[in-house]
Amino acid sequence: MTIGELLREYRVGQNKKQKEFTGEILSPSYYSKVEKGKHKITAEDLINILIYNQISVKQFFGRLDENYEKNQLLEEQLNCLLAQAYFQNDKSKLEEIRQEINDSCLSSKAKTYQLLYADIFLALANDTLQNNKKLQDKVREKLFSMDKFDEAKIMFYGNSMRFYSPSDNKIISQGLIRKYRNTNNIIIQKYLVSICVNMSIILIENNDLKDTKLYFDVLEKNIDNPNFIFYKSVYAWC
Repeated sequence: MTIGELLREYRVGQNKKQKEFTGEILSPSYYSKVEKGKHKITAEDLINILIYNQISVKQFFGRLDENYEKNQLLEEQLNCLLAQAYFQNDKSKLEEIRQEINDSCLSSKAKTYQLLYADIFLALANDTLQNNKKLQDKVREKLFSMDKFDEAKIMFYGNSMRFYSPSDNKIISQGLIRKYRNTNNIIIQKYLVSICVNMSIILIENNDLKDTKLYFDVLEKNIDNPNFIFYKSVYAWC
């Protein structure tokens, strides 16, 4: 896929005309030829258009890689397999998946992330995360650098809340609430409820009651949700 073709895909996806999409960055006539591959676009103008339309620069350039979508699918499948093996407490399966990640064709960066996820799941399954400061530091570093939280990453955070400072927990948890409090994804809803329970406990333990309302509001909103009546928190409370 060319830059012009990908720009057009994003523009059409946002239901915008070319002038709306480019603003004052490029003239519609020039931009039209960019989409058709007849004109080149400078790196500065391209990045300005992406920022203007709130398109992730990282994701845009990632999609120009012909293996991007294939690798994205592989990462999602591996995350699903890791979570499933963890919930089933299948430690040997977790080891197998970790080896599969190591032998995969993922980029070195993606492989590093996936191996970290596998190590976290293994540490949780073996109840060793609380004694592994090096892994705890990696978890903190990676979670803060993530531009997108999926189900697995939210679960990682929930499992490692005890290894963050109360202020760090506020930043992460409140960001997740703002983003996902109205989601229809039942799995993420459950994780968010568990995070709010854990965060409420952390605040009470630290005699910090001024921010509890936000978490109680989420819990109150879900108190009658039938999906949570018999729900057992997936988070390991250390």
